[in-house]
Amino acid sequence: MLGRIIGRSAGEITFRFSYNEDVKIGEILVAEDKESNAIFFLRVIDIKYGHEGPENWGLLAAGEMLMMDKRNEEYTLIEKERRLFKIGVCKPLGYVVENEFKKPKTIPSYFSGVRKPRKEDYTFLEKYMGDIEIGKLRSGESIIDMKVGIDGKLLPYHIGIFATTGMGKSNLMRVMAASIMNAGRYGVLIIDPHGEYYEGTGKGLKHHPLAEERLVVYSPNPEYGMNHLMISPYEINVSDVEEIFNFSEAQRDALYSLYGKYGKRWLIELQENDGETLAYEFDRRIQEMTFNVLKRRLERIYSSDIIHKDEKISIVDAIIKQLHEGKVVLVDTSSLYEYEELLIAVMLARRILNKNKSLFKNKEEFSKISPVLITVEEAQRVINEGIFAQIAREGRKFKVGLCAITQQPKLIKEEVLSQLNTFFILGLADEGDRNILKSSSKQDISHLEKEIQTLEIGEALITYPGAPFALPVKIHLYDEFISENAEKIKKDSVDEDFF
Repeated sequence: MLGRIIGRSAGEITFRFSYNEDVKIGEILVAEDKESNAIFFLRVIDIKYGHEGPENWGLLAAGEMLMMDKRNEEYTLIEKERRLFKIGVCKPLGYVVENEFKKPKTIPSYFSGVRKPRKEDYTFLEKYMGDIEIGKLRSGESIIDMKVGIDGKLLPYHIGIFATTGMGKSNLMRVMAASIMNAGRYGVLIIDPHGEYYEGTGKGLKHHPLAEERLVVYSPNPEYGMNHLMISPYEINVSDVEEIFNFSEAQRDALYSLYGKYGKRWLIELQENDGETLAYEFDRRIQEMTFNVLKRRLERIYSSDIIHKDEKISIVDAIIKQLHEGKVVLVDTSSLYEYEELLIAVMLARRILNKNKSLFKNKEEFSKISPVLITVEEAQRVINEGIFAQIAREGRKFKVGLCAITQQPKLIKEEVLSQLNTFFILGLADEGDRNILKSSSKQDISHLEKEIQTLEIGEALITYPGAPFALPVKIHLYDEFISENAEKIKKDSVDEDFF
């Protein structure tokens, strides 16, 4: 037995344990209540010193030790193991009776024994672990041999991934994409601004054993096995460019007038006619200067290498079809300017949402398409307004989810952040970032400040509606994860051939 409960309340439990026992912040312990025949789960949120005797005994003893240190004399503490101890401060997570988990509405009996959990204690968690595997259950620094994941049905309900640089966001995304490829039932659009997912520093998504059939890659500079990233000006609408550049009211009116007159050819007409001609076409209701300013600003888009003037050349429809078939679509934008990357992301997101909205009218067709998750790196740049904010508000109805990846959740509006139902919280150094997540999480993580601060690389907390508590996880290392997948897929293939 590790220790014994000594008091507090339904919101906080304390227990005494030996000073030479090792307990870590974030560790999950078990209290066995013999009176109610229940097992209580406790998360360690703080550790304190304790001693028997008068309150100021420790101060007096330390002072005496310092004096003896100066005289090079050795201090001997009588009954050291009895007089010194530690106090664990715990957040009650709940209790299990007959393998049924219940919220912490009561407390374990006084002096109930506290121990380290065994694997069988966690069997009640198995029903919460979905088909998108992320890692193994973690208790402090100990790893329990139980997979941790989320249900793919949660993807359209939006995900937030929050971490300081270097804490493992990219590895997490690769593991998640690999698990989704394993499942083959969900579409994921990954916009890769840093070129880190396809190859990777070790292994990338292209090394996944199912990559040939479930991974599709687009690049402006395609290598063997990739598709050419290109879009048509006919597909770009005014709402897309509004999210890239700031326009005055007069300029915005001119853009919508162009679209009203020329439809899908609005950008082509703007670039292929001079300001004087366009002003004449609109009976001088719009100034020549306004058209000239718009021409100069949108010239960067029209002359981009990813723009092809042929109306028939487009990858947008193909990408949507691949996503609906449950594939991972990786769009490499690492060689593009930021405005080009943003244009691609905005266009695809808008077209995916609009396509799913149109399919929603036909229940039979809509039921056949896979849910789609759109990932957005450095989400604080774009998620507060426009199409991504719209997806956060209404995408779940149309099977379109958003995965917002950011180092600075405090820069995301609370209204938008509250729409993200699943949180992956990795190490966050900034107190403001931690505070905004505490107020927006679907689980109570208000007592987990120290645990979040002390998360190591690759460690995370996962919160989502329906989870019994914020789940501590050690995320798989991607290279190891797909090596294990390769062995399993090879074995499954042999078994199928045999039978």
